Amino acid sequence: MESKGKPAVKELLENNIFSISAYLKILNGVLNSFGARILGEVSEMKMGPSGHVYFSLKDKKDGSVLSCVIWNYDYKLCGVQLKEGLEIIANGIPDVYPPNGRLSFKAKTIQLVGEGELKKEYEKLKKKLEDEGLFSLERKKEIPSFVKNVGIITSKQGAVINDFLNNLGRFGFNIKFIDSRVEGLEAVKDLLNSVKTMKKLNLDVLVIMRGGGSLESFLAFNNEVLIREVASLPFPVIAAIGHDKDVPLLALMADKMVSTPTAAANLLNQSWLEAELELKRKEREVFSYFSSLLSDTEYSFNNLFLKIKERLEKVFASFRMIEYKIKTIVPKILENEIRKAKEKMESMEKVIMNNDPERNLKLGYCIAQNKKGIIKNIKDVELEEMIDLKVFDGIINTQVKKIQKYEGKKS
Repeated sequence: MESKGKPAVKELLENNIFSISAYLKILNGVLNSFGARILGEVSEMKMGPSGHVYFSLKDKKDGSVLSCVIWNYDYKLCGVQLKEGLEIIANGIPDVYPPNGRLSFKAKTIQLVGEGELKKEYEKLKKKLEDEGLFSLERKKEIPSFVKNVGIITSKQGAVINDFLNNLGRFGFNIKFIDSRVEGLEAVKDLLNSVKTMKKLNLDVLVIMRGGGSLESFLAFNNEVLIREVASLPFPVIAAIGHDKDVPLLALMADKMVSTPTAAANLLNQSWLEAELELKRKEREVFSYFSSLLSDTEYSFNNLFLKIKERLEKVFASFRMIEYKIKTIVPKILENEIRKAKEKMESMEKVIMNNDPERNLKLGYCIAQNKKGIIKNIKDVELEEMIDLKVFDGIINTQVKKIQKYEGKKS
């Protein structure tokens, strides 16, 4: 075995003398590359004071035994309660423990073998979580409308992420994606770390997805530690975890469970699509309203126009009537009035003519005047007074010599 830029391990070992500690480090470095999944039956199981579990795996065919250990944290993550006689698959690496030189298989995960055992553990954990109310409708958070910030946990390999993104509408979603293993029990740590990272973000919703598979492939999503961590999130969770007959417990606990990534995308699109449809409906209502308003306005305008036209026709008719009267009746009235005025003027002229002093003077009359004015009776003059007599063609100055009163005349 060679490593790039370094001498072959064999050459290194042949040309050097090592301490026990140094040799074991080299040996463990080589052994660590022999990670494997080991099938066996649990025997000689015991739990250390620190919570680590020490056990042996026995080959059912020939009785071969392999010493194993799983650290406390990894054991709790697996969610499997080890007991003697239980058949499991341990996933890990071989390792020599320097203090006693014992070869052990350090298991990172352990899982039950056989559909029956998996089903028993599934039902057992399901009842436990159900009794705690973790699946109840009362604790489920509502998926908000008009989601913007979306967290996604799934594997970037395969069609799941592409199906989701291809069906997600263009509504301005802000996507935070974490690539995680989603297959088998080995995926628990990846999923846990992803969930803890998402927990720190300001998300509207988290979508956890994977495709379909067997009960064994869904082990991570039936893990108690992962389920409780997801349950503690402050925002709602959508589980788009494909399943056959046994619904993953994580999906049962999730705030919303859908069967496919496409269904999850459609769920996020729903409120936006409904708003879009409502907007279009309102748009049609507005256009319909304005169309109706324009129609009503046109009708009112036409009606007003007809009324104005009718009134104008009446005004024009009145004008034509007045024009007719001016052209026919008024001239006659004026002519009659003029004739009457003329006759009156002629009559007045006759009166004036008849009462014109000049005319009387021509007929032999005269007008007598003194300093006081026109002399109308004998009381207006005195003897020896000088008076003027106005005749037609001049004035005669004379003196009063005698005043004679007519008998029977009142003065």
